[in-house]
Amino acid sequence: MRLRLDDLQRIAKKTIEETALRAEISRVLGPTIITDGKIEEVVTAVNEHIDTLEQLGRAGRLDFQASVVSPFLGYADPEVRKFAARVVPEKYLGNLVNDRDSRVRAIVATRMPLEAARDMAKRFPKDDQLRSILRKRKLQEAGISKPKVQDEPFDLNGDKRLGKVLKTPKGPELSDAWYEQMAHKLMIDYDQNIEYCWEELACKRYASSMKATCGIEVDQAKLLKALKDMIEDKEDRALERNALKETLEWLDGQEELSDINECALPRIFEEADDVSELVGSSLSPEQYVERAKAVFCIRESQLPAAIRKYRLSEGNPCAVSVPVIGVLPHSFGFRAVDERALDTFVESWSKKQSLAGEPLVLTWSVDPCDANRISFGVKLQ
Repeated sequence: MRLRLDDLQRIAKKTIEETALRAEISRVLGPTIITDGKIEEVVTAVNEHIDTLEQLGRAGRLDFQASVVSPFLGYADPEVRKFAARVVPEKYLGNLVNDRDSRVRAIVATRMPLEAARDMAKRFPKDDQLRSILRKRKLQEAGISKPKVQDEPFDLNGDKRLGKVLKTPKGPELSDAWYEQMAHKLMIDYDQNIEYCWEELACKRYASSMKATCGIEVDQAKLLKALKDMIEDKEDRALERNALKETLEWLDGQEELSDINECALPRIFEEADDVSELVGSSLSPEQYVERAKAVFCIRESQLPAAIRKYRLSEGNPCAVSVPVIGVLPHSFGFRAVDERALDTFVESWSKKQSLAGEPLVLTWSVDPCDANRISFGVKLQ
């Protein structure tokens, strides 16, 4: 098969233009957009990001170079043409007024002068989106401002404002009992360190974690107050304690325990610990991984798409299931033996992937919402 010179030149020119566009996207938007993959997928992600910036009122800060973006005004994919129409100067939009895609025409009608938008609406009378844009622009030209979000709504008759009736709180209201429970949990997690200027940092980290992971707004000041009240109660109880009385009660308890038959002690107090048995077992790495999944009730999910593309998939085209979350088999919180068991589990799992030629590394951490839950994450080597 022979490749003609003009075809080769066209392919080289297209490659150079796409490379320049990827570099320009990285320069303007930074690392928020992954520029690897097909140019259509990259531009689709850029359009979604620009939509978000427009809702936040920050889309005007984009300064793409027209010489880099203008060659894509005639691209075959409408998503690429839409992106180019959004960022190039207005003088380049003349060739897109008759574009066959309604999304591209909508962008052009928004940016072109009002007379040009009227002509576009006449040429495409069945384009509802184009007519809607033209109607909004006519209202703006007539001096009718867009209603502000902070304006108070009127009643059904339009006679008076409803005031604070329809105003809703910014976030969910959490009860005082919830704050007391979380303060008690922080006391248990931080142990004695909570009494040495860790209160504000602990509350700040927990509030930020809840906002980022669950979208729940936690009142940091209210949580800090509940935590300090609990510390004061603890200190008051410590001052009211009678050390001599507690010592005598402890000695009485030891005397009662000494009267119990020593043969019965193992049967009464001995409790099976699956985690200790797992750590002390001599299982192979694969057997250890399977046994740990059962002990910690580990649930799995498919590998994220952002990492899946780096897999080699040699001899195994199926998707990799990765651990996502687990639960401690007891309610004592994380112990040293639990941490050793989980360290061995993630090390064995990662070693198994490394032997298979996959660049995947498994990590574990304590779930921010539950002290007895385990969160797993996957990263690339």
